[in-house]
Amino acid sequence: MNIFKRKNLMAKIISILFALTIWIYVMSEINPRITRDEQNIPVEFVNAEEMRQNGLVVKGDTDYTIRVRITGRRDEVYRIARGQIKATADLLGYRAGVNNIPVEITIPGEVEVDYNPKFIRVDLEEIVSKQKPVNVTVEGTPRSGYVLGSVAYEPRVVWVEGPESLVNSVEVAESSVKLSEEFQNVHSQFPLRPLNSRGEEVQGVNISPAHVDITLPIDQLKTVEVTSVVETTAAEGYEISNISINPNRITIRGQQEIIDAIETIETERITINNITENITRTVALRLPEGVAAVDPTEVSMTVSVEEIKEVVIQIPREQINFTNLREGLTLDTSDVPEILQVKILGNETLAQSINREDINIIVDMEGLDENEYTIEPIVELPFLIQRRARRVELVPNTVNIKVISQND
Repeated sequence: MNIFKRKNLMAKIISILFALTIWIYVMSEINPRITRDEQNIPVEFVNAEEMRQNGLVVKGDTDYTIRVRITGRRDEVYRIARGQIKATADLLGYRAGVNNIPVEITIPGEVEVDYNPKFIRVDLEEIVSKQKPVNVTVEGTPRSGYVLGSVAYEPRVVWVEGPESLVNSVEVAESSVKLSEEFQNVHSQFPLRPLNSRGEEVQGVNISPAHVDITLPIDQLKTVEVTSVVETTAAEGYEISNISINPNRITIRGQQEIIDAIETIETERITINNITENITRTVALRLPEGVAAVDPTEVSMTVSVEEIKEVVIQIPREQINFTNLREGLTLDTSDVPEILQVKILGNETLAQSINREDINIIVDMEGLDENEYTIEPIVELPFLIQRRARRVELVPNTVNIKVISQND
């Protein structure tokens, strides 16, 4: 009996050893121990908000990372997702300045973990808050025929909060607006960026408020005529011959609903009396509210004056034009002076433009029978001369004519 028990025990021991050998073989061949490296695992700061409430904050870049090495059975190692690897660094209790803070790793499963570095150097700095000016830049242009008006924005200053050295490096909080063929006013909120003196964005600070309200008026352009508003008189023996403006057209700008209703722009009113020579004055423009001149805001007004002169033109009797004489009748013009004088009073320019060929003296014989008549001739002049002449006089102003039969 004892011999049987001893043989049975030996068989059990052999079975156990065989099973253990098989298990070791399986584990080493099918599920071996492996090592897995994970790079750039981010380190999360613990109690960062509590430190902020105590007036301290991490200066500069907060994107700390470590390398983690995981060793264990293959199924255990690969069962761990990258997102399950947690690296933390507790900031609580540290002071301003550079601190070596230990990194702690949390990872699930029955595995061995090694990581590097085990400490990170964190610079804690006091939190400050300072006011910084706001600046708005505009890139691009409106649609053709439109121009950007005066930019308005609020607020003009903002608070910048963060590590003292970073806050001190901020020169301005800037917002940029890009235009592309706009023709209507732009009004919206735009984000602000903290910039240093080199125009580079400063990371790690907060701006309050973070946005700026910007209004960009888009003005319409329009070219209109300039009209003079002037009260002027010439001295005795002179007359105002012309009033000119240079430039006589200007470009104005303003909101479309205002600009559309404007066709002309008047000058400021001026008064000039007893002029004997040409006068040039610089005159401001009377611009309606909401309207501005692109360039210029003043014009040059010239008042031209000329001396009044009398021109006497000699018209021979033969050049008198007798019209509408009835058939069978003829005229006896022996009592008509050989020379008639046409006296025209006007300025020098008019006087120099008059020729004898421009004057036509007409005697209308309509409805006249045989008899003697005293008739007032008509003096015909070109339209412009007639309109600009101050006085036209014929000497003599009447002529004596006999209407006789051709049979006599």
